[in-house]
Amino acid sequence: MSRYQSTDITSVVRKNPSTAILRSAVLPGWGQFYNDEPLKGVLFGTVELGLLSWLIAEHIASEDARNSNDDSAYQLHSQRRLDLIWYTSAAWLFGMLDAYVDAYLYSFSTENEEFEKETGIGAAVFIDL
Repeated sequence: MSRYQSTDITSVVRKNPSTAILRSAVLPGWGQFYNDEPLKGVLFGTVELGLLSWLIAEHIASEDARNSNDDSAYQLHSQRRLDLIWYTSAAWLFGMLDAYVDAYLYSFSTENEEFEKETGIGAAVFIDL
């Protein structure tokens, strides 16, 4: 008889956080799709691309107002454009961070289950009367 028993070790699939963050930087939501989170990918992609298209529309409106010498409309659209630059940047960075963290923690539950099987973690209750 052998001293060592063979154990059934399941292979743990990991995702590369660097790949996830780069994909999310290139195309909004792509990092979430890489992490097998398609609903989050669609959500992030829709929000980020929606904000970007709104930003472009405000830029065009501010340039049109400037060219037609409408100072009040120019001020309004310029301020909205500035706000949208911040919102779009924040959404883009949040999407990248989310993709990175999800890739880093992708195999956490599988690894935790394997660790619990190997160590035999248990609990006990003591009643003091």
